[in-house]
Amino acid sequence: MINSEQLRDRLAQHPLVRSIDTLRTGPLRIETAFLYPDGASIDLFLCEEPSLFPAPTLSDLGQTMSWLLDVQVKPWLSRKRQALLDDALRLYGVEQRGGELVKPLTSAEDVLPGLVLLGQACVRTADLQYTKRSVLVTSFSEQVEESLIDAEVPYTPNVELEGRFSQAVRVDFLAEGPRLRSAILTLSSGNTSQAHICANEIFRKWYDLNERNEQRLTVLDDRADVYREEDLRRIRDLSDIVALSDRQTLRDLLLAA
Repeated sequence: MINSEQLRDRLAQHPLVRSIDTLRTGPLRIETAFLYPDGASIDLFLCEEPSLFPAPTLSDLGQTMSWLLDVQVKPWLSRKRQALLDDALRLYGVEQRGGELVKPLTSAEDVLPGLVLLGQACVRTADLQYTKRSVLVTSFSEQVEESLIDAEVPYTPNVELEGRFSQAVRVDFLAEGPRLRSAILTLSSGNTSQAHICANEIFRKWYDLNERNEQRLTVLDDRADVYREEDLRRIRDLSDIVALSDRQTLRDLLLAA
């Protein structure tokens, strides 16, 4: 058994540890400085339940795989993704048990290095989302960027803004108008189900940024009628929606005095 109280004191001083608490079910939850691609912190758990874990173990309790499922990536359905995952786990000495990523421990001295190795493995695993690229979305983002250039508005792509709970939220563009900054997200999809997922993600981001002062713009790819009206209404409550085909309105909003 690892003395959790002594370990808590040691972990609290570590620069990669943001906070520590104990779950009602027993495991010690360690909020790390490692981040998922959307800016959420990676939590790791010290588990010492003999009926479930034969030895003290660090685990992500399946959160990394759940994160991948949320972005519609299933590594086991692709030989290439599974190979990338296997390589990452082998590199960091991490095991996959069902949906969990785990790092077995032999003593309290293994916890800190195990924390680093498992955290890195979670980051590498979450990065499998980048193996799924949408040509349509990439092309649309480039068109939005051209509109910003045409409007002669200075801008920066892929900017992280601080949202609720001090979490970083990435926007597609941050444009500097003459009197007003505009945070911009792009909404583009070729099918109804994916459009719904994208719309929910945009709503989540605007909700997290709702207390900031920037003008919020959602630029919509209106080449295909694939969006649910209720999704657009929710987004409209938190941002202006403008179709890219209506370039004059977009320009007016960007240059608003």
